[in-house]
Amino acid sequence: MSTKYVLVALVCLALISFKLQAGCTVVGNSTQNLGSFSSSQIATSTLSTRFSSNFSCSGFVNLLDYSRIDATLVAANFELQNANGDAIPYTLYTDAARSTPFVLNSTKEFGSFNLIDLLGLFGDDGTIPLYFDTAVANVSAGTYSDTIAIFWRWDYCSGIGLLGICIGRDKGSETIIINVQLTVTGSCSIQTTDVSLGSLTYLGNVSSAILPLNINCTKQLSYQYYVDGGDNFANGQRNMVLNAEAIPYVIKTTDGHTAVGPSMAHSIAGLGSGQVQGFQLLVLTIAEDRFPMPGVYRDQVRVIVEF
Repeated sequence: MSTKYVLVALVCLALISFKLQAGCTVVGNSTQNLGSFSSSQIATSTLSTRFSSNFSCSGFVNLLDYSRIDATLVAANFELQNANGDAIPYTLYTDAARSTPFVLNSTKEFGSFNLIDLLGLFGDDGTIPLYFDTAVANVSAGTYSDTIAIFWRWDYCSGIGLLGICIGRDKGSETIIINVQLTVTGSCSIQTTDVSLGSLTYLGNVSSAILPLNINCTKQLSYQYYVDGGDNFANGQRNMVLNAEAIPYVIKTTDGHTAVGPSMAHSIAGLGSGQVQGFQLLVLTIAEDRFPMPGVYRDQVRVIVEF
């Protein structure tokens, strides 16, 4: 009698399902500080930057289901203003290429997604960025701001099941308010030229020349300027020198009455306009009953602006 053995293989069958989930979040109202810039930067160049929209999403959307994210600009003055009414115009964009301005009541459709990683739409902080360019503007120092309101609406597949079937949708809408601001700091610049007092043989005949100054300080910025004592200042007197010889001189306002420098105690006050302001000072030799040694006498002074 033979024995027969029957081998039975058990096969375990399992149905495996999975789900990928995604979600959108509106961070809420915020203040976006773009930084601090000198008035000369704002007056001469465009500031190009970006900031957070406070809207973020995560995960994937379904291959077969229509999904979208829309942003509508519902409020913006397109000017950053300070308390004095000065303004810096700006243009808003939704793309880094700055292809089309984001204007009032316009809607940016971020599109229909097909298995696109939504994180590719977002910046380093996980939110959709907004792009911002200023126009040149002559403004005073201070804090400048504007309020931007954006209505967000989204509708996309938030869960993916077996075979890529959408098992849930994330829908929502909300308006967020962003206060955008930057700081403008005061600045000054000055330009001048070398001065020649001409030729003279006898110091009893006063020689004079105009010292021109071009000062550009921030609009409404108070400042003071003066001329220092020079490289050869001695015994309270400026001097042009040749070897051991010296010819004393003074610097005054053009009326010839008011000394300018050599310290802040003898300075001239000004108020910036944000544009070049031209001034003139008078350089005069001091009358002396003597004949100087022939040659070229020189000194070097510095015009100082404090603000």
